[in-house]
Amino acid sequence: MIHCREADEDLLRILKKYVPSDHKIHRHCFTGSYPVIEPLLNHFPNLYVGFTAILTYSSADQARETVKKIPLERIIVETDAPFFLPRWVSKSHCQYAHPGLALHTVREIARIKDVSLSHTLDILRENTRRLYQL
Repeated sequence: MIHCREADEDLLRILKKYVPSDHKIHRHCFTGSYPVIEPLLNHFPNLYVGFTAILTYSSADQARETVKKIPLERIIVETDAPFFLPRWVSKSHCQYAHPGLALHTVREIARIKDVSLSHTLDILRENTRRLYQL
């Protein structure tokens, strides 16, 4: 699992140097643009990109555009709890993000990809199973 902020070129260089290209990688909590993640996706066929409920925020246009371009088979859903409470969840109802709220992110991915919620859930479940050997 990789969490990287503002060091994507360094990350790519280091991973290419030290990590076999077939290694399983979870790029945690990605909020960047597609050109940032594309080289990693191309070099590491077992890399999955994790998205949180930040996709539900009106300010997350860049992340939503990235989701459009990444194959659904390379995406996983995460909460980054307690951060990133989904936009539609009132803080008076729930103060912190938790795994039970991940469906909001899945629903947003399905909307962005223009596919059914059930298909999105099936693919994301399989991605997680494959990545973590569950």
